[in-house]
Amino acid sequence: MVVPQLKFFRALWGAEAQFSTDINVLFAEIHRLGYTGVEATLSDIHRISKNDPDTFSRALQNNQLEFIGLAQTNYPSIKDGTWHDLSIDEHVANLEIHLKEFMEYKPIHINIQGGQDSWSIEENEQFFEKALEVQAKYLQVTSSHETHRTRVLYNPFTTAHFVKRFPTLRLTADYSHFILVCERLLQHSTDDERFRLFASRVDHLHARVGTAQHAQINDHLEAKEECEQMQKWWEMIWDAQKNRTWITVTPEYGPAPYAMTNEINVWDLTNREMERQKENYQKWSNNIH
Repeated sequence: MVVPQLKFFRALWGAEAQFSTDINVLFAEIHRLGYTGVEATLSDIHRISKNDPDTFSRALQNNQLEFIGLAQTNYPSIKDGTWHDLSIDEHVANLEIHLKEFMEYKPIHINIQGGQDSWSIEENEQFFEKALEVQAKYLQVTSSHETHRTRVLYNPFTTAHFVKRFPTLRLTADYSHFILVCERLLQHSTDDERFRLFASRVDHLHARVGTAQHAQINDHLEAKEECEQMQKWWEMIWDAQKNRTWITVTPEYGPAPYAMTNEINVWDLTNREMERQKENYQKWSNNIH
């Protein structure tokens, strides 16, 4: 059986501090390491290109990199890194701002960190109704909502509700957030049912291993059980996507305070996750029929 191409994307989150603030140097190294492209927010693009959109587009093209946009609906109307209690309409308006600008860079996908965890179920449903209408205006590119703390999809239980409620809702799977929010590895049979449900809706994967007490591990060798559990979920996604042309993965390990100390080499940790997933994908490919 021919399996989909596995495309790896490098998040720009923390990458400049870990390697280079020069967009051409950084993008050349990302290409050399074997990444297909970069995943970036509008803030990332404006910062690294010094507010010159052509610079970002040229750097992508010159280094043969594709692009995934990361829309954070708290922004750009407020200062990055600052949480505000925004209305549903403000989140939706910010989503449209992101989608419209991202189109300039010819993305292959848009990842959305949408809404906020303080809303009621009814408010969350109103958000998705409006957000999906906005997404439908940009059907030339796929888009999916990330499972992420502080956002609407911050835990697996309400996420399952919204997946059932909205047939066109697509997901970006960052399951490390679920483990941390729930403070457990989610190994019950009912958890498996939910993750199988999610797998059928996932369009993009963030490959970061987390624990019940931390957003990310320090080293794969120190987190054998967590690595095995999350690999099981990721392979559920691969099973659900095996008829596609490609599968996109962003190995996403962040700097402190995501990293437990500033001594962790997150650049290397991220690259090791990519190589680990290449090996695991090959093993998975050899076992499917």
